[in-house]
Order: sequence, then C-alpha cells, then structure tokens
Amino acid sequence: MAETLNATQVKALFLHVADRVIAAKETLSEADRNIGDGDHGIGMSNGFEAAQKELNSKDFEDVYAVFSTVGRTMIQVMGGASGIIFGQLFYGGASKHPPSLELGTGEFVEIFTKSLGVIQEKGGAKLGDKTVVDALTPAVEEMKKSLAENLGFKAVVTAAVAGAEAGKEASKAYIAHVGKAKTLGERAIGYPDAGCVTLTVIFSAMKEWVDKNL
Repeated sequence: MAETLNATQVKALFLHVADRVIAAKETLSEADRNIGDGDHGIGMSNGFEAAQKELNSKDFEDVYAVFSTVGRTMIQVMGGASGIIFGQLFYGGASKHPPSLELGTGEFVEIFTKSLGVIQEKGGAKLGDKTVVDALTPAVEEMKKSLAENLGFKAVVTAAVAGAEAGKEASKAYIAHVGKAKTLGERAIGYPDAGCVTLTVIFSAMKEWVDKNL
C-alpha cells in the first residue's frame, strides 16, 4: 500500500515547519539584510505564527484544507510580495483541489508543482532572477525524480531539501532581476536570495518531521 498522510499528520507537519521558521527569524532577516531591507524574517515569522494559531483552532479532515489554510493565512497576515509568494507556495497548488482524506507522495509533489507555476505567473520571475523560484524549481524537479523510485515521503522530502539547497547556492551567482534587490545589480552577487534560504528551512523542517514520524 502506498504511503499517505492524513489531515492530522499534515497539520502536525505544518506546526513543526512553523516552529522552525519562527526560530530562524534572525537568520532569515540577516539573509535579507545582505540584499534587501532586512525584514523578511519578521514577516515569515509573523505569517507562520498566525498560521499556527489558525491550525490549532480547528480540526481537519481534508488534507488540502490544511495547505490552503496555511497559505491563505500567510497571505492575509503578511501582505506584500513575500506574503503572496509564500502564501501561494501552499495555497496555489491546493486551493481548488477536491477534498481528500489522504495525501500521497504524488499529490504532495503535485501541490508544489502547481504552486511553482502560480508563483511564476503572479510574480513574473523565472529561473536565474534571484528569487525563491531559483530554489523551488530544482526542489520540484528533484521531487519528481524521487517519485519514480516510489520510496515514500522520506525520499521525496530528502529530494526537496537537496534541490532547494542546490538552488539556494546557485542563487548566489545571480543578479536580481525581480524585487527590491534588482537595484543592487552586481552588488547582490555572492549572497543567496532570502526566499531561497527560507525555502530550505521549510523543506528541512518537513524532512525532520517525516524522519521522526514516518
């Protein structure tokens, strides 16, 4: 039988992700200070704190409702570009999906594949523009490769971390073409995009939860 997560497990997964992102607030702000205005960690922390409260206020049966709740809450609370981007990371691929009691690895990867498309459509960013797309694209590609081996969630989230980390490192060499950092030109070279750093924290937290609970 294929490995799946129910809504209670997906909720627990996101509560752990929220804990890790909140704990990384200063790290994320430091990454943003290098090429931005330094408030990225505060925004991400505020967004996930609100998402935690929303998740803890109710029980879920639909796995997609958990993703949508997290994403919608982040969009509402954070505002701005980061709120839209990271809210759509979870909302974009799950919001219009029929309810389901279980989430398999294929559906998990499908959510992030769709979310990547939504983020690119809304923000206009492409690979190499020094945005979260630079980490999300290889993360999705690596997750798709892992599906072929049918090794379960541990393999999928491990692949996501590897892809995101590779994308984060690659973003150091890019000149920003989208967002506030584009005004820096070549001065942004050598620093990773803060959104890429955040994505590695999110997927690493997912891997921690999966490794411990599955």
